[in-house]
Amino acid sequence: MSDVHATTSTTPDPAAGNRRKGRGELRTRLVIGPAVIVFVGVLYAVDMTWMAERGMRGHLIAGLLGALGLAGVLEYVAMMRAAGFAIAGVLLPVYTGLLVVSPFFFGWHALDRELYPLVIGTLGLLFPIALESLSRRRMQQGLELQGATMLGFLLIAWPMFLAQGMALRHLPSVLWVALVCKGGDIGAYLTGIAIGRRKLIPHVSAGKTVEGAIGSVLASVGLAALLRGPLLEPEVPLTLTGSLVIGIILNVTTQTGDLIESLLKRRCGVKDSSHLLPAHGGVLDLIDSLLFSFPTFFLVLTWLTP
Repeated sequence: MSDVHATTSTTPDPAAGNRRKGRGELRTRLVIGPAVIVFVGVLYAVDMTWMAERGMRGHLIAGLLGALGLAGVLEYVAMMRAAGFAIAGVLLPVYTGLLVVSPFFFGWHALDRELYPLVIGTLGLLFPIALESLSRRRMQQGLELQGATMLGFLLIAWPMFLAQGMALRHLPSVLWVALVCKGGDIGAYLTGIAIGRRKLIPHVSAGKTVEGAIGSVLASVGLAALLRGPLLEPEVPLTLTGSLVIGIILNVTTQTGDLIESLLKRRCGVKDSSHLLPAHGGVLDLIDSLLFSFPTFFLVLTWLTP
């Protein structure tokens, strides 16, 4: 006669673990996100008041944008090196640092010499690594060295430099763009959780859905129209129709920047650009949706204002 013993399975439930992890990340996001918003809000308020009274409006936010640009480039270099790509790991951060310091030496109103640093920095960075690529030692990876290095400079350093210029020309424009773009990010996240079913581009980002993309557009357009009056008028004469159109354009650039960074991370085999912000990732994860949006609105701003 054999005894039959009832046993209780101790096999962990992967689905339950994922749910707990998701709830933990959401709680962390609910703490980190508002803290970042409060920090930036305080800087913006001081910039609009105390700094403005001293004829230095925009300098604090421009400094923050420059620091984010340099940090994003450092994360980019670390990711690319870890993935085995040839990249100018010293020259790229050095030229980025020089670029994001240079906006404070210009006026940013009647644009002239303000754009010189972009041209000088790009040629100054490209020329030495192009020469290095001609050597026998570097010949096999020369094109990769140039391409990976210049991608980081153009994709991260350029947009943050132009964002600094926006801050020094018309500070509220930076806040308007950031709110329109980040509002689109939040709209995509919430809509995707609520009703997201159809994958947008699963081979690049498995979490993004068509429904989330539509929710993102609607959120950006709504914020663009709602915040136009308080933040842009009367210095930036953008009409209601214009704000709706620009809202759509900015959302397209927002989602594109997010997807491009997702592609970069997938190619480098990482989930986040760094672990600086718990549940958020790194600086590059924070600014990816702004990398195409800042240059886009910089052109609009310089067109609409003297």
